Amino acid sequence: GGGTLLEWEGQQIGEVFAYGMPLEQMDGAQYTLRRMPYVGLAIAAIVCIILGGSFGTALIPVRAVICISWMLVVTIGASVMVYQLGYLEGLGLQALAPSGERQALFWLSPTITLAILVGLGLDYDIFLMDSVMEHWQSGKDGKSAVVTSLDQAGTIISAAGIIMFLAFGALLASTTPVLNQIGFMLCVGVLLDCFVTTKVTIPTLMALVPDNANFWPLEQKTSMRERAFGGQTVFVQRPPPSFRRSLSWSH
Repeated sequence: GGGTLLEWEGQQIGEVFAYGMPLEQMDGAQYTLRRMPYVGLAIAAIVCIILGGSFGTALIPVRAVICISWMLVVTIGASVMVYQLGYLEGLGLQALAPSGERQALFWLSPTITLAILVGLGLDYDIFLMDSVMEHWQSGKDGKSAVVTSLDQAGTIISAAGIIMFLAFGALLASTTPVLNQIGFMLCVGVLLDCFVTTKVTIPTLMALVPDNANFWPLEQKTSMRERAFGGQTVFVQRPPPSFRRSLSWSH
């Protein structure tokens, strides 16, 4: 089955099958795109498990999935506007113009950039939230912890984002349309995550939610605890409940 039936005077006399690279690519595209929703759900579940187990909170993993999801949606939407609707075609740049007769995104472009952007977005998110958790555990409220963390880590995240933008931007110099699309999507995603998500979206969401919900089920404790040794009180530093502890602190 799967081929085209040949009939002669009402009698089936054979079946024709078509082979070739274009047909194999069409089958691969359909197979991949049909399973993209399952891949997205699996990525979201993995992110929640890793962040939830590392930070020990319920809301941080959910917020991370929401922030990464909107970044992916905006990135793909911008790519459709550029490479399918031709919004930047007037610039006269081949790298930012629709290609082919059908003027559509190559199926490989979103599937390749999805995993890369999720990894980069999660990396910047963990870098910021690890600092937020450490400052919150030291006694600061949620808003102050976010402001202090942005002051300390914001420049580093911006510098890392600019470096990745320049690296991915080199793909726009290629004459291969699929590489242009991948490079454009990566550049847009990195800029959104570094300068919008970490600087605006995450602080805003955390400011709108009370601290007891942001860090639930953790309870804020002082960063120092007392221990009595021979009648003397000694202060021993507590490891912060952060991603860094899961990698380096020992109990």
